[in-house]
Amino acid sequence: MSHNVALTQASRSAFAAPGHLTLAELIAQVEAASELPKPMRQNWCWALRTVARVAGKAPSAIPAHPEFLRRLMHKAAPLTAGLGTGAWNNLRSLAGRAMTWAGLINIPGRYLAPLGPQWRKLWSLPPTDSALAVQLRRLFHYCTANGIQPEDLDDEVMRRFYDALRDESLVQDPYGIYRGAAKSWNNAITRFAGWPGTLLAVPSKHGEVFSLPWADLPASLHSQIEAYLASLGAINLDSDFHRPMRAATINARRKQLRWFASALVHSGVEPCSLDRLEVLLAPQMAKRGLEYLLERRDGQPYRALANLAQYLPALAHRIGLPAETVDKLKQYKQRLKIEHHGMAERHLATLRRFDDPAVVDALLALPQRLRREAEGVRPKGARSAKLLQTAVAIELLLMAPVRISNLASIEESRHFVEVRAKPRQIHLQFPAEEVKNYQTLEFPLPADTMELVDLYLRDYRHLLAADSGDFLFPGKRAGHSKGGKSLSQQINRTVYKYTGLEMPAHRFRHAVGKIFLDRNPGQYEVVRQLLGHKNIKTTIEFYAGAEGAAAARHYSATILKLRDRKTGGGDGA
Repeated sequence: MSHNVALTQASRSAFAAPGHLTLAELIAQVEAASELPKPMRQNWCWALRTVARVAGKAPSAIPAHPEFLRRLMHKAAPLTAGLGTGAWNNLRSLAGRAMTWAGLINIPGRYLAPLGPQWRKLWSLPPTDSALAVQLRRLFHYCTANGIQPEDLDDEVMRRFYDALRDESLVQDPYGIYRGAAKSWNNAITRFAGWPGTLLAVPSKHGEVFSLPWADLPASLHSQIEAYLASLGAINLDSDFHRPMRAATINARRKQLRWFASALVHSGVEPCSLDRLEVLLAPQMAKRGLEYLLERRDGQPYRALANLAQYLPALAHRIGLPAETVDKLKQYKQRLKIEHHGMAERHLATLRRFDDPAVVDALLALPQRLRREAEGVRPKGARSAKLLQTAVAIELLLMAPVRISNLASIEESRHFVEVRAKPRQIHLQFPAEEVKNYQTLEFPLPADTMELVDLYLRDYRHLLAADSGDFLFPGKRAGHSKGGKSLSQQINRTVYKYTGLEMPAHRFRHAVGKIFLDRNPGQYEVVRQLLGHKNIKTTIEFYAGAEGAAAARHYSATILKLRDRKTGGGDGA
């Protein structure tokens, strides 16, 4: 979240009773209370407005209800709004005083709108503690708050319900609640007499699905694609193409081709006609699919589309299509090419936070902070073990900033290599064939890092998996490591909770580069080797923008030294 947060446009919370006071209305009451001292009114209003700013919501969309505000503040990351712990605690106190003055601090019940008569009647049918009732609860409150009757519930109302869930920001899984409510409503139709009979569309378990299943596409196309993909991973001494591709790259190609074929079907092409790759890559057909995908984003090129357009001429060349076909596809590639140098803005926004030394200190100190908290939990269990596991993951990313696929795959006996017994020196090593760009990676680990790893392996890892095998981060299935996506989310949630930083695993690579270059301007070669970039140009393009502020600070310091230098003696004018 940035300092200038885009606020939601709702005029009030979509789940609270329409007559309930909002934060905007409370602010107006405070401002009009002439009996209160002016500094007090200003401080209270500042606190209430800042709560809304940190939450990224308009004051008019926040119920002035203690339960809602408590949960909103619990989820907040005040550092993202430039508020330290002291300022945040002061803000909470001031907001509480304003609520107490208005008689709102002891409001009974929940902030959700009480159920209307017809919704209360439906609510009485399933057992109140059943999964069905739990999944319908929030939908019923939403409909009551918005004057929607049971007979009016339809797919359009459900879509508005989903939008409201996302805007409210207090629920962890808006899509899951939306999908669960639709399923439970349909189940209730078959189970309870008198339940309204309108069936709702149940959204996909995996979100909006654009790509069609292979079963909906010609089997001959699928077979040809799989044969082609198999050839990408094999060594062929007669091939003119590059070395075998990694499994992850091959899977990405599979997804691209299914996405492209699906786009053609969505554009009106009969699926049965797409029986060969040669059909998909015919210039007019390729143009149709690319234009359809372009129109889905209002005619603006985007990264996924540019990557697909870049891949198509290479694919056509590889399967032996005529040169004129390849040339035409290259033309489309150029039209859709996105010139992008350096780091994405979402990464830069986080990295700018590291201009503050306190933010750097908070991240670097986090592993030991998590260790102290985990060791303070008694008795030891899964909670403390997961906390220490996250501490180990963060510590390794700080000392050995590898990609998440490598981090998740670490095996104790294979990747930790003892290079010296006394004094003990352990290196974390990844052979070239396990690294994305086939660069061998090796990181000497400090004694403090290995002490943390040893503690986790000795006392905590077994609490997370009965059969952890040799994996540093074991998964739920025996013999498998924790998935990279799951581990990255675990890291990000924890870092955000304790520091307010959005730090999925890959962003650590950017962060350590910036932290180092801010203190050692221009030393790109160190960062290149640390991150395993093949070409220093990649490193420079990524970090030239990120270290701009640091370069300016060094320049300013130089000018100030010159300005303050004495002008007498040998330093004469």
